Amino acid sequence: MKIAVKLAFDERAAVRLLNWLARENAIILRARPDLPGLYTAGVRYRREQDETWCDYLNLLAQGHEDCDGLAAARAGELLARGSEALTRKDGGYRDARRLGLTSIEAQVLLLTTSDGRSPGQYHCIVRYRVGSRWYRDDPSARLGMPLPGDPPRAEPPRSA
Repeated sequence: MKIAVKLAFDERAAVRLLNWLARENAIILRARPDLPGLYTAGVRYRREQDETWCDYLNLLAQGHEDCDGLAAARAGELLARGSEALTRKDGGYRDARRLGLTSIEAQVLLLTTSDGRSPGQYHCIVRYRVGSRWYRDDPSARLGMPLPGDPPRAEPPRSA
């Protein structure tokens, strides 16, 4: 099913919706423990012309997303799978394992250069807490987003 939502420019509303999507992704991941984690699923970062936010199942089927959808997927995974969603390379891994966390508080965080009156350049990442410490994860960077100064890459052909 395809549902379109048109929003007036409001960064806080967009972040609330992305965090709602993260909670929906957590519900999906709890119901389907057989689904792969975001970083092992073969999903890649791809910039979008028009914003389309997918739930976890549609993200897997599509095979790509941009920063907002990837952040909502990763936050949902941390909410649903806790320490099992972390690897040794992730901040808080040892503490999360030691504490036996079955859920990790996580949220989509918007980084922006907007002046607050009009859309600017933005980027979504994940903020998560293990114990009393907050960590950040950038799924787009981990899944192929070019970083400033990177040479341009040819985008794979888009399927119709």
